[in-house]
Amino acid sequence: MEGLKTKLVYRERYLGRIRPHIGKPYIKILTGVRRGGKSTIMKMIAGDIMADDPGANIVFIDFELYSNARIADADKLYRYVSDSAKEGVTNVLMIDEVQEVEGWEKVISSFNNEGIYDIYITGSNSRLLSSEYSTYISGRYVSFNIQTLSFSECMDFRRIIGNNASEDNVLDLIYRQGGFPVVWISGHSDNDAYSVVRDIYGSIVLKDIVQKHRLRNDTALKRIVAFLCDNIASPTSLNNIYAGLSKEYGHLRKETVYKFCKYLEEAFIFYRIEEEGLKGKGLLSPKNKFYLSDIGIKNALLGYRSGDVSKHLENIVFLEMKSRGYDITFGNINGNEVDFVCKRGDSRIYIQVSYRLSSEKTIEREFGNLKMIQDGYPKYVVTMDPDWISGDVDGIKFLHVREFLKADL
Repeated sequence: MEGLKTKLVYRERYLGRIRPHIGKPYIKILTGVRRGGKSTIMKMIAGDIMADDPGANIVFIDFELYSNARIADADKLYRYVSDSAKEGVTNVLMIDEVQEVEGWEKVISSFNNEGIYDIYITGSNSRLLSSEYSTYISGRYVSFNIQTLSFSECMDFRRIIGNNASEDNVLDLIYRQGGFPVVWISGHSDNDAYSVVRDIYGSIVLKDIVQKHRLRNDTALKRIVAFLCDNIASPTSLNNIYAGLSKEYGHLRKETVYKFCKYLEEAFIFYRIEEEGLKGKGLLSPKNKFYLSDIGIKNALLGYRSGDVSKHLENIVFLEMKSRGYDITFGNINGNEVDFVCKRGDSRIYIQVSYRLSSEKTIEREFGNLKMIQDGYPKYVVTMDPDWISGDVDGIKFLHVREFLKADL
């Protein structure tokens, strides 16, 4: 198969999780925001398969290519893939942006049941895993959520293009430009990067929201996106979002706000995490926090504002933990907030994020909230304060964000 070899960085954080599932009799699903690197990772997996089995028959279909529009139909796709199978070799089916085919789940389920193909698919909509498709693929898949580039991957990309920038310089670029791979491959200026990201964002909104849900006017959607961008990392609720928007703009229905927030989550533009009670009974009215799938989207749409760097910092820490495979909530302990409660299997990590630790009050708040958690799991305070590089306070570790993003947690 042409186009599998690449000089791009091998994203081992994801490849290492996917490789143990190669050849297993269930569907491998890669989800995440458009242009976040899903198709490239799938091609890298294909390259690994071919390295071990040069005779493998890899059928790769990218539904973002116009040339494949002729088979963007369940019956035609089934016939095409059936005719492409070969006897006596390993058959591998890889479909990029499978949600473009109505009825895809029936086709994929059928091929999985037939056992002819080792199956991998990507999708840019979280509804791939929703209950409406569970009848066909429930219990027959493993999923991997793919993020845009992490700090360590951005460092690798800089080295690949021959720009050995310092860690601080790369971190500053992430705050401003985000982590879409196409931005880092090209080494764009801020203005050029924002132009690229606006195009990516526009494509997501057009394909995955406006066209999919047949919106005739996206003015309300733009207002909701701007509001959420301004309020990333702030505890809120959908009712509060509606109240804030209706106060500022008026003429917005609550149902519209709720619906559009859902669309934005489904398209992986925003992630929403829930509040978790860390002591005693559960919370009666838990709140939410919203984070962008890439901080470059906010800067491309609203312009970079240095005063928002603390929000950017928290968003970047969230995406880092997400990319490491953690399930994330934020904590409430006796009315005090813990920014992130990160769970993966039996492990758990608590994280406070603070731009600066320049006052006793701030230090007491950030470390004090963690001290109230009486268990033995690791606890971190992450900061951009240059005077707090690494160490611990009463057993609670603190790390400069640069060190945290490199740490083996």
